[in-house]
Amino acid sequence: MSSNTSSKRLGKPMSVSTPDSRSEAAIKAWATRGSAPYRAVKSERASKIALSEWCQKNGWKVVFFESATGSPRTGIVDGVIVRIKPREPDAIEVRLVQLKSGVRGLTGAEITRLKRAVAQLSTDWLLAAFDGQTLHLVPDIPARGKRSG
Repeated sequence: MSSNTSSKRLGKPMSVSTPDSRSEAAIKAWATRGSAPYRAVKSERASKIALSEWCQKNGWKVVFFESATGSPRTGIVDGVIVRIKPREPDAIEVRLVQLKSGVRGLTGAEITRLKRAVAQLSTDWLLAAFDGQTLHLVPDIPARGKRSG
């Protein structure tokens, strides 16, 4: 039986890996790793790891803001670091963070936006009490997508 006959009978041509096809795959993978989006994601991940490690060593907690898919948001603030202020147990320090990585530097416009974000920071108090069945929030926080009344 010839290879054409077997291909027609199976409905699709048989795929054979050759040294040339592996080289083509390697070239495609190399091109992907060299692409700007791939490098940006890799740099962002490395920046998050570096900041997380620094925070852990220096007594800060870090929160990163991402979309539901895990991709970064478009706002100037990428994360927040917080800690209880040393020697002041009722005082908390909060820093808004913009991650930078690679060769791209910080611009004046980005500094202005970050300072504006700090000025717009909203703070309030909240008591969260769990009675074994229900979490009670005082004062009440509106659910996502709803406005406070």
